[in-house]
Amino acid sequence: MIRELHVFKEGKPLFQDTIVPNNDLDSNAVMMLVSSSAKKLHEWKIDSMEIERFRYVYMNSHDTQFIITMDRQSSLSKAEEAMMNLVSKFMTAYEGILESDEWKSTDFSPFQPSFRSIVSKIPVKVCLAGHGGTGKTTLLELATLPSQGPPQEYVPTFFGDKAFLKADFDPYVFSMFDLGGQDRFVQEWGKIIRAGSVVVIVTDSTQENLDWTKRVAYPVLKAELPYARAVAIANKQDLPGALSPKEVGRRLDVPAYGMQANRRDFRDRWLELLKSVVFENVDFKIISEIEV
Repeated sequence: MIRELHVFKEGKPLFQDTIVPNNDLDSNAVMMLVSSSAKKLHEWKIDSMEIERFRYVYMNSHDTQFIITMDRQSSLSKAEEAMMNLVSKFMTAYEGILESDEWKSTDFSPFQPSFRSIVSKIPVKVCLAGHGGTGKTTLLELATLPSQGPPQEYVPTFFGDKAFLKADFDPYVFSMFDLGGQDRFVQEWGKIIRAGSVVVIVTDSTQENLDWTKRVAYPVLKAELPYARAVAIANKQDLPGALSPKEVGRRLDVPAYGMQANRRDFRDRWLELLKSVVFENVDFKIISEIEV
């Protein structure tokens, strides 16, 4: 997912739009480093660098440096395509200004809608991971098909289901993947979850299920999505003996949030959690930092 756009000329910032800020690093220092590398590129050449869980994709055009900040886990090819698109749009609007001294006094903020329209065309990939029967399919239905209501009986998901979700997430659209949770499918997750930004680990709030998650799911997630953000769902909180969300989170080493996926009145809570994880307004864990 694309988080920010910065545009520089002669070391001066021309335009900045931050959708989800990078609070882990000194953004000014990083931009100085990346923009200096961008200055050395030939016209329309794209390059990138990775720092911790972020990737910086950059281009130089008309002695103007363009830098996209994105999740390191996200698709580089889609970010490069977005870069070509946004630089083309920027040049269509401002090429003449950039070739004169007008750029020093020009307000480039009207470019924001164009940038965000490009961002909206690259879905944020959200993966629902967990054992069979924990409620992944029900959560997918709860988010995307509220008029039909969540299913009331379990039907195994073979390999993986996908759905697009548009709600109050502007400028993002979510591409949600329900990963088949049977043991024989878990080793195939890598074929589906590449470029995932967020993983929601779905549990049924039992110790047996938590043990399976750590033993079977975690090794695959750590290998395939080390820089993705993760939260856990402590589902089925209405069942006798269910571990509390706090206890589920403690045992999985991931912040956990309570849910009853088979109840429609939990839909708003579920959508708000998804939004808050993507915009980083709630606690989450980077998958490579999970201790098991």
